[in-house]
Amino acid sequence: MRHLYLLFLFCLPCLLPAESYRGFLLTKDGHQLTGYLNVLQYSPGGNLITFTNDFGDEYQIHPFLVSGFGFNYNGEAMRFVSRRHEGMWYFLQEEVRGRVISLFRLPRGTGRWVDDSMLRMFREQPPEYYLEYGQGQFLPIPRTGYKRSLRDFFRQASPDLAEKIGSRGYRYRNMNSIVLEFNERSARRRRRL
Repeated sequence: MRHLYLLFLFCLPCLLPAESYRGFLLTKDGHQLTGYLNVLQYSPGGNLITFTNDFGDEYQIHPFLVSGFGFNYNGEAMRFVSRRHEGMWYFLQEEVRGRVISLFRLPRGTGRWVDDSMLRMFREQPPEYYLEYGQGQFLPIPRTGYKRSLRDFFRQASPDLAEKIGSRGYRYRNMNSIVLEFNERSARRRRRL
């Protein structure tokens, strides 16, 4: 009887359904499909999310099939876009939305809705941060070499900000504040003209 209880205890997490979040999928042609979004998980081809529409049909959605998705998590709006990087498709979380540049981040296992266990098996880890600029152009910012990448990117538009990259308050973990500062400087420069 003890063995049966032990087996039940180990199987319980597999039997319980994953937590779902009410949200939407944004199709390639701009339509919104409402339903429930379950766990975002990584696969050998990038990442994918399980989506249950309002009729109860369940789908595994790969990033190349849709433009993005969104839902509320603990009262915070979460928005994701689908982008291709080095032959693999990813859903990237919107961190900072700006008029000049926007910052996106690869989802990690910080919430109950992300399963990044497969990501650890990748030989080369994909960059965590991505900058979107211009007409939807993306610049990956890997952890190694981020100083050079950001200095080169900011050099022409904001040389004084480019010089600060790598110093205290302008490191990899401060990527949100760097992007916010760049957008703020760009907005001030526009107002003066």
